[in-house]
Amino acid sequence: FFLPPSLAPVLMSPAHLTKWTAVLLAALVLLQTAGITSAALVSSHVFSNHKGGCGKTTLLFHTCAEYAMRHPDEKVMVIDTTLRGDLSELLLGGDKGVAGKTALRAVSHLRSTTKLLMQAAAVHAAEGMSSEGGSSSIKSIVAKMFAKEKGARGGSLLDLEDHLVKVQEFNKGIPENVYLCPGGSGPQTSFPQQQQADIVDTIRKCLEDGPGKWKVLCDTDGDQGFSDYTKIAHALCDNCIIPLKTNVNDFSNRCIPMLEELFQQRQQGQARSRVQLIVWNEIDVYKNTASPVSGLITPPKAAQGVIGMLNSLVAEVASNYPDLFYNRAPADRAEMQDFGKATTMCMRLYGVTGMAAAEHGIPFCSMQPGTLSGGRISYEISADMLTQLSNNVAELSDRLNDPPFGV
Repeated sequence: FFLPPSLAPVLMSPAHLTKWTAVLLAALVLLQTAGITSAALVSSHVFSNHKGGCGKTTLLFHTCAEYAMRHPDEKVMVIDTTLRGDLSELLLGGDKGVAGKTALRAVSHLRSTTKLLMQAAAVHAAEGMSSEGGSSSIKSIVAKMFAKEKGARGGSLLDLEDHLVKVQEFNKGIPENVYLCPGGSGPQTSFPQQQQADIVDTIRKCLEDGPGKWKVLCDTDGDQGFSDYTKIAHALCDNCIIPLKTNVNDFSNRCIPMLEELFQQRQQGQARSRVQLIVWNEIDVYKNTASPVSGLITPPKAAQGVIGMLNSLVAEVASNYPDLFYNRAPADRAEMQDFGKATTMCMRLYGVTGMAAAEHGIPFCSMQPGTLSGGRISYEISADMLTQLSNNVAELSDRLNDPPFGV
């Protein structure tokens, strides 16, 4: 078996060959013999909110590219569960000359989230039939069909990459390790509750047991209730990112009902995701320095006051809904500020640079300062603004891997 060079001199010296070293060496042998490696599914996040227009899609577009650039050893799977497929259009080329829309129309006949979900449901049903046996029934015939296909390909009956688009083949501004399961392919299919669970089990098993390391990011629609596709996304992903503008009414009337619905889904065993981060989106910036509400920016005083109030409301919700949040709810008022820092962050207003990114389908991490032309208008991209925006998105990308607070 392979022993890391840094450990070998220590573990193999006579002074350290204790019974505990023997136990460790035995464990290494067992791990090597069993072929156990690091988990294939690194982590999974769903971007969700009952409020439309809060910036989920735009935020996910920049975040998936930033994360992929920072983790070249991982495959970033973006699953677009939305009806319109706005994220898919952004990734496949943006608004410029309807490049993204044209590309999406071309690929949606071959690859789509609906096709993935339907195939996962069929695979789960076929594998269930296969396990029941029988030689002359319809079940056994279907099982043989899937078994034959599996023998030809090897591995799981569901090959995820059959349903994914390597985005860089359409958009050179996206890192090569970003893969898209497109949305916006037409009317969405309705899946009964049990079938939703079967679909999730099949996809997660494929991710966890398959080769390579996958990071999963899901985009969802901003409906006033969870659609079947959004329910599947929350059942598939471990954690939830909630973008929201700093509006107390939106938090009370849209975000809290969403949290209540997610809590009920979790209580019934129908959702896996917990709220990891609430992103106060499109924040005006007074200064590019740290402040009580952000490690990167200082919003105007009035905005800081609203953010502080919202952070207190988030802490109150976390106290009322046990196990809904990724971070432990604050035990007392002294922990509220630390809980707020762990559970919320500020994302600055993207402005004209964001408009340029959307039109050309170029994330901030790939954008260059200077004149950007070829679209409806020419944009002057400020180097300083681009740096500030990239740093803010990088903060979100890094926080996806934060350890839980208070656990």
